[in-house]
Amino acid sequence: MLKRLSPYNAAMTKRFSSANVHQLSHDVSAGLLVALVGLPQCLAYAMLAGLPPMYGLSTAIVAGAFAALLGKSHRITVGPTNTTGLIVLASLAPFALSPDLLLPAMAVLTILAGAWRLVIVWARAERIFNFIPEAVMLGFATGAALLIAWMQVDDLLGQPAQGVRTAVAQAHALYLLDWRHLDLIGVTLGVCSLVAVMLGKRWLPRWPIALLVLVTATSAAALLPEALQQGIVFLGSAATISDGWPQGAWPSLDLDLWLQLLMPALAIAMIGSLELIVTLRANREMPLLSNELRAQGFANLAAAFAASFPASASLTRSALLKLGNAQTRLAPMLAALLLLPVLLFGAHWVQQIPLGVIAGLLVATAWSMLDQPSIATLWRANRQTRGLFVITLVATLALPFHYAILLGVALSIALFLHQTSRADLRWFACMNDELLPWPSADVSSDHLDTVYVQVSGSLYFAAAKSLPEQVIDGLHPTCKHLLIDVNHAHQLRYSALLALREIVDYGMDNGIDVSIGRDAPGLLELSHRFNIDLPLADWTLERRIRWESLKD
Repeated sequence: MLKRLSPYNAAMTKRFSSANVHQLSHDVSAGLLVALVGLPQCLAYAMLAGLPPMYGLSTAIVAGAFAALLGKSHRITVGPTNTTGLIVLASLAPFALSPDLLLPAMAVLTILAGAWRLVIVWARAERIFNFIPEAVMLGFATGAALLIAWMQVDDLLGQPAQGVRTAVAQAHALYLLDWRHLDLIGVTLGVCSLVAVMLGKRWLPRWPIALLVLVTATSAAALLPEALQQGIVFLGSAATISDGWPQGAWPSLDLDLWLQLLMPALAIAMIGSLELIVTLRANREMPLLSNELRAQGFANLAAAFAASFPASASLTRSALLKLGNAQTRLAPMLAALLLLPVLLFGAHWVQQIPLGVIAGLLVATAWSMLDQPSIATLWRANRQTRGLFVITLVATLALPFHYAILLGVALSIALFLHQTSRADLRWFACMNDELLPWPSADVSSDHLDTVYVQVSGSLYFAAAKSLPEQVIDGLHPTCKHLLIDVNHAHQLRYSALLALREIVDYGMDNGIDVSIGRDAPGLLELSHRFNIDLPLADWTLERRIRWESLKD
């Protein structure tokens, strides 16, 4: 006998059911939105990687579904990205003319890209990304945008060059371009698509503008008289497109090939992790970083055996999940699976897409990557920041993309080590019972018999070892009294005591009276523990700095 629900239970059941329906509707609409926007992107990014466009769909389906299944964030979608496509393009260039080698190499690259993510999680090395400054990140993005746009020029002009995978090769191909066979209609469609997407993103940001432009341009080309269609280059003639799952291959067992692709795969994992971090920070989900990296690692391992190339978190499509108010992981799962019918049955439609339209969409993507306000702000920063930006930008344009990424990371770590290897010193001279920063126009050498130096920053390892040299080099020949304030220094260790002792010894040998403020946290206790005698005194450096001297 069925038990009748009480009015309260019935109301709660109805409310729960309504909430589920509401949640499901949000997930379905968000997943559909991402799939619609992702369709032209996946086709374009596969071609950017030098592969037939249908591989972009297989990558989005397999990697996207596995990442949605294993991940925790409902605002992350995984698939082909523009930056990943550039690295894949450079990495697989040696195999471009040999399909028998290309597909096994692609599988190896995808496995390694996934394995590197798992290594990062296993080694808990996610913090390494905190060492990468904004200048390097912006240099990557700017260089990638310029490369993407530059590599589409031949396609936009209707004369796709074969085997072009570097900026230099593209320049050579454009030099040899036959302007008599320029595809004017294709160029017009491509430029109109570019302009339409840029205007649409500005005025109709919630619309799947890229898809609407793609459908409209393809329909317009199909409605042209046959005589005018003869000059248009369609995807069907520029790439291999057929219904069904694209051809795949098992990973090669050639050890030399694995070693050759090891560094490009690391670059893919690095840039993919950075894209993931940007998305997680925007969603305030940074605690999910390890889980999402792990999910992407396994997703790439699975994709390697399903005719797919390396996948990463997509910034634009992940932002659409948030815009569509996705509620659960069902949304990114649907975003991946809704592309399956197009892959299996939509080859005829994909073949009819003008090549210039895809090129226009990619140029629009490149334009959206140029963060002009951030570039302008960064350029007003110090010389070091500008230098990092320029070096990374030039490296991205001149070197294979994965080397540029690794160079940027190496520069960032080297900069961090350089900055932490020297303490920050501020010098003051005593003049008329007033402390003035030195060197200063208001301070003459007659008032440098007594000087103060304030030490700040980390004072251990390399920073501690370099402190005596910094202090001694900064002393004026007339100095007779040196007062050292380490109250603002931190992480004082045994090496800091040795450095201070070396300065004191130098003072004794050169007739300089050295005094050290004892208020630094733990300094007195450390000196007693290690039995290192230092001239500690009860004084505190007071900053009485005239603003007029600072202006000078």
